[in-house]
Amino acid sequence: MPVEDRKDTIAFIICVNNELYFEECKYYIEHLEVPAGYDIDVIGIWEADSMCAAYNLGMRSSDAKYKVYMHQDVFIRDSRFLEKTLRIFKEHPETGMIGMVGGIGIPENGVVYSSWNVGKVDCREPDLSYVLLCGPNQTKDQTVDAVDGLLMMTQYDLPWREDLFSDFDFYDVSQAFEFRRAGYEIVVPYQEEPWVVHDCGFAKLTNYDRNRKICMEEYPEFFNVPEGEELFSSGEWDQLSSQLAAAIRRMIDQGQWDEASQAIGIYHQSQMKSSELEMLAIICEIEQTDRRVSKRSSFLAQAGSCEAICRTYLSVRFLLHRMEFDRPAQDYQELIHAVESGNISVDAILILILHGVLDKEKVLGQLETWHMPDPMSAERLRSFHRRMQKENRGIPYSYSKRAKMELEKYSKEEQ
Repeated sequence: MPVEDRKDTIAFIICVNNELYFEECKYYIEHLEVPAGYDIDVIGIWEADSMCAAYNLGMRSSDAKYKVYMHQDVFIRDSRFLEKTLRIFKEHPETGMIGMVGGIGIPENGVVYSSWNVGKVDCREPDLSYVLLCGPNQTKDQTVDAVDGLLMMTQYDLPWREDLFSDFDFYDVSQAFEFRRAGYEIVVPYQEEPWVVHDCGFAKLTNYDRNRKICMEEYPEFFNVPEGEELFSSGEWDQLSSQLAAAIRRMIDQGQWDEASQAIGIYHQSQMKSSELEMLAIICEIEQTDRRVSKRSSFLAQAGSCEAICRTYLSVRFLLHRMEFDRPAQDYQELIHAVESGNISVDAILILILHGVLDKEKVLGQLETWHMPDPMSAERLRSFHRRMQKENRGIPYSYSKRAKMELEKYSKEEQ
């Protein structure tokens, strides 16, 4: 191929253990605006032993100059993502890595997850949605000390330290430190609105402390901020929540919805968080609501096994995201048909909106233009929408812990 016709490649390297999430992640990648002269390549690394091992495998399998290392549950909603990130790399050759959220100053105790104070991300946790503001006063691209691993884009290749990190913690912080040791800068771009969605679960910290100590021993020069949050250990809770989730799944498999809902009540009393249990709680909420209001099983129960029910739940959640993000109607036509035919009840879709949609007002307005299966369903939708308008909640925002601390400090100084 002549040099003038050769295209540069941008590789998206994704560590995968869930086909449904991977396909949805690829959907957004495939709808990005690709700058002239570039091709994209999506590399899925399945069932890796560690994040570092997966990313090394992906990195070595691609000769792309630009690589985007990202979680399977990250959806790039800004169609101009590539144009914006490539601009930073081209204008600043010293920039080795770009992330969506990061931190200036890393706590001496190594509890890094609480140190982000730059950037923002659209968070879709299992039970609620909000915009996480790490740098509420950010007005320009910002050089940082490290970034979160939800998405890390590079223009140079450096080995990931799989010799040190054999799990799924600190791979991101370590790689940022490796780039800094090599003389490169790490940048979090200014984002007027979040460029990506993180349809994330709640972090499990089972191996966090061990990897924290490894990271602090290997990179002592980068831990430089005195204050830091105490490490919360969740090992015992992770085990207990997994056991409870397995029991609830068996109940759902056997059609024991009342028993499953009672077990969910035990979980809620714990005041702890589990991604799997939150999803099962919403599934039970939908089933119990449809049984009470419509006197029938929900569309989820019709899927069969608990595994199939969970897949159906996630599929509908993802279609609602597409609707919210102004994707073409044909890309969520399956959802339109299911609601208009009555297969998915209005009550079920409202529960899904409450838990999984950020701009609820927008989606409810779109939903009202659809043809509801009966007048009662249409009235319930209108009534719910009016109530939301009256409450005028707007888009929910949450500040990261470091951002809260810095805002409070600034407020005191102003006084």
